Amino acid sequence: MGFLDKIKQQATDVATTVVEKTTDTAKTGQLQMQLRSLKGEEKEALADLGAAMIALGETPTTLADQTTKVHELRDRISEKEQEIADVRAEGAGADASGETVESEAEEVADTPPAAADGAAPDDKPAG
Repeated sequence: MGFLDKIKQQATDVATTVVEKTTDTAKTGQLQMQLRSLKGEEKEALADLGAAMIALGETPTTLADQTTKVHELRDRISEKEQEIADVRAEGAGADASGETVESEAEEVADTPPAAADGAAPDDKPAG
């Protein structure tokens, strides 16, 4: 394998790693948005529960319905939090293998100056 082939392979590996990291980040962000939505629903359900408790003398069945709704929302919130933890753990598993964007970029930066002219500067923080 020639020198340029190695550079091309390293660039491909870096691009693949970036895509994987971006996908993980997007998935985590989406799950966090869903979690915020569920927490908002929980807040509304708790407000409804409070209103039902105040009116306890008139509508005891509404109290049971609202309590059930709060418990269901709390279960869904727990599930969503576990999904986020799982996605983060998957991302951490890739980091543990040593195949990070930074390590790949450092390998490319260690190439001779003639081949590194077109490389991106490695002094920018990873985002």
